[in-house]
Amino acid sequence: MKLARLALLLLLLPLLAGCMGAGGVPLPADQAMLVRDQFEELDRLSRTEIDDHLKTLQDEIARLEGTKDRTLRSELNRKKLYAAYCWERRGDFTDAERMYAEVANTEYGSVASFRIAQIAEYVAGQSQQQGSDTSLPAERRLEAEEIAKLQQKQAQQALDRGSNYPVGTRAMLRTPPVASLTPASWQLVDMRHECYQRLDKYYRQAASYKVFEFLVLISGGEGREFSYVLAIFLIAVLAKLITTPLSAAQFRSMRNMQRMQPEIKKLQAKYKDDKQQLAKAQMELFKEAKVNPLSSCLPMLIQMPILIWVYYGIRHFVYRFDGVHFLYINNLANPDVVPIGGTQFPGPLLLLYGVSMYFSQKLIATPATTPEQEQQQKMMAYMMPVMFLFILKSLPAAFILYWLLQNILMTGHQYLMMRVPAVQTAGAEPGPTMAPQRPKPTGPPPEALEKLTQGTQRAKKKRKKY
Repeated sequence: MKLARLALLLLLLPLLAGCMGAGGVPLPADQAMLVRDQFEELDRLSRTEIDDHLKTLQDEIARLEGTKDRTLRSELNRKKLYAAYCWERRGDFTDAERMYAEVANTEYGSVASFRIAQIAEYVAGQSQQQGSDTSLPAERRLEAEEIAKLQQKQAQQALDRGSNYPVGTRAMLRTPPVASLTPASWQLVDMRHECYQRLDKYYRQAASYKVFEFLVLISGGEGREFSYVLAIFLIAVLAKLITTPLSAAQFRSMRNMQRMQPEIKKLQAKYKDDKQQLAKAQMELFKEAKVNPLSSCLPMLIQMPILIWVYYGIRHFVYRFDGVHFLYINNLANPDVVPIGGTQFPGPLLLLYGVSMYFSQKLIATPATTPEQEQQQKMMAYMMPVMFLFILKSLPAAFILYWLLQNILMTGHQYLMMRVPAVQTAGAEPGPTMAPQRPKPTGPPPEALEKLTQGTQRAKKKRKKY
């Protein structure tokens, strides 16, 4: 059971970390305004002035490179951001994207990521036009199509990073999109909404997107909020129906392991000083009872592709959840968090998920055979829900709602499967390690037969006197 939980955790953590992207802390509003003012000033420079300014910035970057001082590091990142914009003004988009990428994981990451997205989308659009231009040689058209694909992928990755910044992060939207085109106007927009909207066109052809679109259609159609909520309920039920046979096999294995714990505890007490003999005796016990201790892991691992598919489906469809209300949640596309004192804490929906995860773990926990194991199980029961709360708190509330429903259905299935040993222990049928019960004697008890015999003898003595 420990191995199964560990396998699930090891698979989920890279998945969630990879999908959540770099994210980061948004640039404060006052600094964002300073950056926009500097960009507007660079927009007014001529080509010669841009070249001179870029050379000055490159000299300062070379001087500050490698510094450990936090203030100087911040200054270095700011100069790299301005240097990237100078490359963009020159029309050298490859160098601009490279320089923006160097500050994508810094305090200027929200600005840099969105600049990469706007450049990549512009270059992809230009390359697509060249690829469809029949007047160009075939080799040139093929090259343009390859550039378009690479830039679309670059834009998608940058938008994925941008969509994981906290709610309220502002993005600087430039019109026209790249700095080589002037004059320019700037607009501050909600970064998550803008990234979701732009990502939607990349994901529309995905199979998971089409499945969610169909579920919304049969649930009432677009434009009705309950349709999107009902689609989440339907996908949770469908996913549970698909995984039910695998879950049943997993729970049966867990139930058998729970029933064998008394015998395992006896073996541990008998061979407490001989670990090798203990392992051999346990394997013989498992073999005799026809129980595989690892059989609960395989069904869980087989279910993972389905869970991952649903997860990506919600991620791809997330723009359609933007603005959808559910109970107290104003937007299912945003995380379920409550800001308190500048810190984002898990909201009620996330807390309900943590509670359901706690009871699910308590339900499948095998009886502890040692004090150390009991202490470890207690720590696991509390730490895993808390850890997952903070891992999942950056994800859209639509996914949390699905995960909560899936966990409730799974816990209900667990309860129905795991309560069977209690019935069997009461005498329904012996388990693999239970000794067969002796049949109860039939007929009157011995005490009643003795009394009956004594009464017959007294009656016979009385008849002899007459």
